[in-house]
Amino acid sequence: MSQRIKYILENLQNLFSDITKLYRVQKETEQLKRERGDYFNIFNTIDLRCEEVRLHSAFIAELLNPRGSHGCSYLFLSSFLRMIGISDEYINPNRCSLDIKERVIGAVTATEGGRIDIIIEDGKHAIIIENKINAGDQTNQMLRYHNYGHKQFPKGFELIYLTLDGHEPAECSLGIGDYDYRVISYEKEIIRWLNECYEIAKDNTLVQSVVAQYRELVKQITHTGMDAKYKEQLKKMALAPENVLAVGELLKIQGEWFESLLKEYIWGPLENFATSKGLKFDIDCSYGASGAWIYKPEWEYYALFIWTGRRGKWGKMYVGVSWYEEPNRNNKIFKKDYTQLNCLDCEPCDGWPYGYEYLHPDIQDWTYNITNRIVQGDVFRYIKIKFEEMLEEIEKRKLPMY
Repeated sequence: MSQRIKYILENLQNLFSDITKLYRVQKETEQLKRERGDYFNIFNTIDLRCEEVRLHSAFIAELLNPRGSHGCSYLFLSSFLRMIGISDEYINPNRCSLDIKERVIGAVTATEGGRIDIIIEDGKHAIIIENKINAGDQTNQMLRYHNYGHKQFPKGFELIYLTLDGHEPAECSLGIGDYDYRVISYEKEIIRWLNECYEIAKDNTLVQSVVAQYRELVKQITHTGMDAKYKEQLKKMALAPENVLAVGELLKIQGEWFESLLKEYIWGPLENFATSKGLKFDIDCSYGASGAWIYKPEWEYYALFIWTGRRGKWGKMYVGVSWYEEPNRNNKIFKKDYTQLNCLDCEPCDGWPYGYEYLHPDIQDWTYNITNRIVQGDVFRYIKIKFEEMLEEIEKRKLPMY
């Protein structure tokens, strides 16, 4: 063994030991906070954590409404406009429409119609916001909203795509055409805006308290609530001269480590589960999207999936029924047979004829604390239960799996 490798291994052992100690202290701190109620959140308590329409769109729309019940007039709206780089005079607060949340703009066609999540407009200019927490993109959705804005507000409008992490809309949503839109995220722009709203509401303790509760919820669902001191300590360790080389070596195998972790604790157990049930198992993490699926030998085209649209990543994971081979024209589940499984939250669509459901928010995305959940088997058990529920319901209801 060369001196260089020996040096790196020794530093890695010391680094792992230091990080483990720091991690244990952080967990003890979190437990103390939990015991004294620091993590109490009314939105979690009433089970609205990831309710896109009933909570997030509704709450943001209320803050943006100059005549909202918050009593802060146009100050929240002005702050939001500045945050996205638009003059706070773009929208006349005295002329704002009250039809702000879930505006229906007509029957859905290839280029028009739908339901806009949030729209702030004064008859001349508009801010149109498509808000995505868990729901997938719809065909031509952004294109339809752009066409509406172009038709209704010829003097100008801004089309905004809001997601947890700021990713781009899917190509199917953009449709055909070249037009402008802005991408913003909860984890950056919305949290920054909520910080300003908190300061704006300093003379109204009730409003300030509710804003603080919502801000904390956003930090939870975006996994940005890690204690700042803990993060700084971790970065300091990683940047220490004696550790930089070792950390660099670790980063070289980051992707392989991630793949091995999933194979050992999720894909492997899922394959064993499928085999024990007399089912087939397959996996594909090579292009476009990634995940795994199980199916009965007699099912020619369809399968039960654990899937994400993000290649090689654990992010926005969901389960459902879809095809593992493109169905032939006469061998597919037709729209007349689309049936939402009772065990799945989201309605059927062309890609998912029996519906689909995102994993629980705590395990839906890769976060700093999910590794332990994976190693302990929590993530696999969750997926296994969902698959068992889908299998049981498909068999009980005798649904076709052509």
